[in-house]
Amino acid sequence: MTPLADMIPAMTDADLVTLRANAARLVEHGASTQVIAASDIIPVIDTEIARRAALPKAAKAPVKRAAPKKKLPPVTGHQTALPG
Repeated sequence: MTPLADMIPAMTDADLVTLRANAARLVEHGASTQVIAASDIIPVIDTEIARRAALPKAAKAPVKRAAPKKKLPPVTGHQTALPG
């Protein structure tokens, strides 16, 4: 495997999608060495995407909500009066 292929399992899903799009673009419009490298890496990317799709989805942890704020009674009286 190429060094890039070794990094694919550690990439995020978004990174894999971006890498796949870039490789497909290079296959169509790249230089000859880029076309060869992109052609070699696309099956590896597709295999990893398929492997992740086959994994069971982890249950999302419930989102903790902030405790409700305590309601304070309205303040009465003249608050600006200073002794003096």
